[in-house]
Amino acid sequence: MGVNKWHGRRKYKDARTWKQRVQRFNDAWASIIDELVEQYICWKYSIPSQTAEPATTGWEFSIQIIDVYTLTREATIPRNSETKATSALVQAGYLPASPESPSIAVSLRTLELFYATRLFKPNFSVEAFAKTVCHLHSEPYRRSYRTALSDTFDIYLAIIRKVQSKVAKELGQDSLDYRARNSCPPCTYELEGEPPQTFSRMVVIDGNNSLKRLDGIGKREVSDTRVFGESDYYLSEEFVNRYADEIPARPQPNATAEVEEDLPGDWVNVEYGDPTDGDSDPILRECTDNWKAADADGAKRMWDAFRETGYFAMACRHGFVMWVADMIRSGELAKYPLAMVAKALKTFSPGWILGYDIGCSFSGTIRRSSLGPEFTEKRCRTCVNAFHGYAHCALCQQIYHPLNISGMGLEDLKTLERVFSWSNQLASITRYMSPYRRRVFIDLLLQQWDRDKYQNLATMLHNNYIQALDILEYEQPSFDADLQALGLTKDNLNLYIEEESQHFASLGTEAAEDLHAVAYVELLRKYQEVNTAYENASTNFRLHTPADYQFLSDAASYNVNLSEGRKAETRRRYLLEQRDKILFEVVQVETAMNVARRWEPNDQEYREALKYINTRKYRQALEKLHKLVVQRLFELHKMNLSNTGYKMRTHISNALQRRSKAIRNAVNSYNTAALALDPPRDTLDWSKVSHFTFLDQFNILQDTRHSVFDQPWAKPVTRSLMKQHCRIQRAKEEVLRCNVEIKRLHTSIVDEKKKFNAVQQKLQDSPMLGPVSDYIQQRQAVNQLLLARIHQTYDLPGFTGDRTAGQRKGSSETSATPITDLRTNPDPESDIGDDDNDDDDEFTEGVGAMVDFMSNVL
Repeated sequence: MGVNKWHGRRKYKDARTWKQRVQRFNDAWASIIDELVEQYICWKYSIPSQTAEPATTGWEFSIQIIDVYTLTREATIPRNSETKATSALVQAGYLPASPESPSIAVSLRTLELFYATRLFKPNFSVEAFAKTVCHLHSEPYRRSYRTALSDTFDIYLAIIRKVQSKVAKELGQDSLDYRARNSCPPCTYELEGEPPQTFSRMVVIDGNNSLKRLDGIGKREVSDTRVFGESDYYLSEEFVNRYADEIPARPQPNATAEVEEDLPGDWVNVEYGDPTDGDSDPILRECTDNWKAADADGAKRMWDAFRETGYFAMACRHGFVMWVADMIRSGELAKYPLAMVAKALKTFSPGWILGYDIGCSFSGTIRRSSLGPEFTEKRCRTCVNAFHGYAHCALCQQIYHPLNISGMGLEDLKTLERVFSWSNQLASITRYMSPYRRRVFIDLLLQQWDRDKYQNLATMLHNNYIQALDILEYEQPSFDADLQALGLTKDNLNLYIEEESQHFASLGTEAAEDLHAVAYVELLRKYQEVNTAYENASTNFRLHTPADYQFLSDAASYNVNLSEGRKAETRRRYLLEQRDKILFEVVQVETAMNVARRWEPNDQEYREALKYINTRKYRQALEKLHKLVVQRLFELHKMNLSNTGYKMRTHISNALQRRSKAIRNAVNSYNTAALALDPPRDTLDWSKVSHFTFLDQFNILQDTRHSVFDQPWAKPVTRSLMKQHCRIQRAKEEVLRCNVEIKRLHTSIVDEKKKFNAVQQKLQDSPMLGPVSDYIQQRQAVNQLLLARIHQTYDLPGFTGDRTAGQRKGSSETSATPITDLRTNPDPESDIGDDDNDDDDEFTEGVGAMVDFMSNVL
């Protein structure tokens, strides 16, 4: 027998691949997970196991342990001859690192600590926790400790998910899409007799490309082949791919488009269309091009090294995440938002509104897809969010911006920006995870996010109410005084808003009469040219002798002359056909324009049209520049950025930066056309134009047919009043909506308390009483905080809602209970209800500054 040599490499005892070993390891855990769940519940809630027998002497065993509480390194585990080592360990409060013949175990209390830490610090890695444990044990860090913690934490999470599913079943919360239908009471808990809402629900969608995961080297799959299908947040890849062929990819804009001057030429050509490719509305095409240009270096240019390039999500206006879907080797293709829309159409009540960065053009995409008829039938619509909406063209803002949509209230629709800001903490640890673990940790993060949003619900509604009341209290009196001073009414402002929309719809267009005159004169000139060419061709052979004429033989001369004659005759017939065709078009235009006598070059109409043709290029360049300038200035005015510098504005969004490049190109085109005139017109200096903030600085724009200088709605004072008018209208809507949503939340808490009491009574003799009571205790503690905040809202000066709970639609029981009967601490000056002690709410999170900024923008 030969001698096995080390040679510095590990010697394996079998020929199994690592993938096979991992698969066997996971299968072994799966076969005993239900037993471990039962033992965990017994340990956690001190319930005597019904199947456990007394320990037998001689069957106990010692094992190395990791415990941050006792810092002991070894434990003796009692058991009997019928008990497996894994079950005995769980009964004793430990979880083994291996399902068979374990050599190390981690205490369940230690795993609970790591679980709680991960809930509130998602980027706290297993390796960091393992090093912390080693430090506490005064031992050097070993990779085996990280592996043991990682493996046991996987199983611990699987046990927790099993327990949570059992709790949900006992509470009647395990039906299909229950979470999406019921997680947000202000959105879903409809009551009898409540006033109708313009939109049944406000939801937003968007994609995030931070949580990427590297693909296997050489496209090899990872060894961990488990599929995480226990999350009700994730839409399956199969469901998303149903909509992959709905919208074909549209050819990419060329690099000469004015909004895409600096667009990279190496865009990845995708097989399927993106969310803007389904829109064919020329008015919204500008928003589409700007969005694609701004997105070119992000979602559209995904590196081949990643398989999951991020995730796409949907959330309601209160922050609750509905669903997410992994973006697989692509950016924001149309299939991801379409899948979200399809799921929402099946789950939500009709009449909801969808916010999206490019909601204007995505509306056309939905209509062209198979979802279009149902989307229209259920009275759903799309819009843009408040912040990105100001980067859209002015006409788009009139239709799709939340500030201009009746029924939107003061909602900014930037919920997902806050979600992504929180989930980005996972970015540093998802790069090299297996698909299974990546989804597990994203699901864990989303669960905690929704729990935090529920705890913050009443605070959000309270702050929204205060914001709306402040607008009505402080802005409306000055608004009414300004209207009276200017001699205007609210009806005047509504008319101005309509006129502004009509004006922007016609910007950059030519008058119909101008187009007809130009077409008519061009046809006359073309007819004259062709007629002259025809007459010359007719007499060419008869009157013209070639200068290089040579005498030829009779046969050769005859053949050459025959060939030349045929060519001359062919050209003559061709020109005759062209002349007759043009003459027919001339007659048609004369009929349409009611021209009694054909225009001659000396006629006044002919000379004016010819002059217009000569200056048409200049006019077109001027009209185009006027369109871009007016839109940009009005957009900046709406965004309260008129007085900021050019560099500051370009940092606000890439779309505005692209718009500035479009204006620069328009300035260059204008200067070229202006210099070509006789005499030349004044030119513009781009370095000065980029800093213009008022229309009167563009004196040349007065020369356009679409001048806004004489329009009343173009005056700065009037425009401020128009925006303020919309803002006051939205504030009134926000008060009405908050009245409804606060009462829904109040009623849901009252009904939930009754339901909890009934469930606990039913489970008195069940092992599930402990887990269910634990959930109920935590939920009711949060509900007390919500009720205290609701009480503060009820006490606000100016509160106009109902202070009692209502009755849910379809329920035979009434919940009309005063809130003072349910609050454990009714004192509004207590810590629960004190505004000064709410430093843990949403407004002190890392995205608090963005929330305040968006409030000012809207």
